[in-house]
Amino acid sequence: MALATDVFGEPVTENVVMGIPEYANRARQIRADVARRWKERDDKYEKALGYVKALKSQWGTGVSTLCLVYNATGEPLTFVTSHDWFGHIYQTYPRVIANGQWGGFLHVKTAGAASGSEAAVVYRGKNKDGRATDWLLAWDNPWRRIDLDNQAYAEIHAAGYFERVDWGAIAKCLEGATSQHYAAWEGCIAYVKTESDTSPLYEAVLSLE
Repeated sequence: MALATDVFGEPVTENVVMGIPEYANRARQIRADVARRWKERDDKYEKALGYVKALKSQWGTGVSTLCLVYNATGEPLTFVTSHDWFGHIYQTYPRVIANGQWGGFLHVKTAGAASGSEAAVVYRGKNKDGRATDWLLAWDNPWRRIDLDNQAYAEIHAAGYFERVDWGAIAKCLEGATSQHYAAWEGCIAYVKTESDTSPLYEAVLSLE
């Protein structure tokens, strides 16, 4: 079949448009906005909550933190690293949380030790301009809650920041926090909160401004 000679130029397809930063960034913001509105669509929050409660039942009694992370950033979030001050992850952290998904995991005390659940996890995504960005989410569920209550904390920085961070300094910020914390950086937002309980629900919502 002969090639058409009455049309000229490369077609402007979706792939071409998404290669232009202005439009790619606009699409990312739209995806983030829709995900933020759809946090509970199709019962996905209840399903995620049921999942972490099932993990808790499998693990047993004792100090633990039931964690839920919601991605409303417009891009996938990928696990980067984690740090334990007290306790450890039960099974694994979600490796990838797609835009509009809840990720769930359980962090537990060390068996046979008088210790709580205190840790942080870092996920990598993109800010509203498309630059790689790391979100740190941290929780402190202490053993002796008579003296201290549960705390939630978050930080956001350029990708790679937490590969060389002073974890002792992060611990001081966490232990000086309250049950709710809001962080913002370069168009990125993290809102985290924790219940007051020996096995509390810790929730984090990551989004764009």
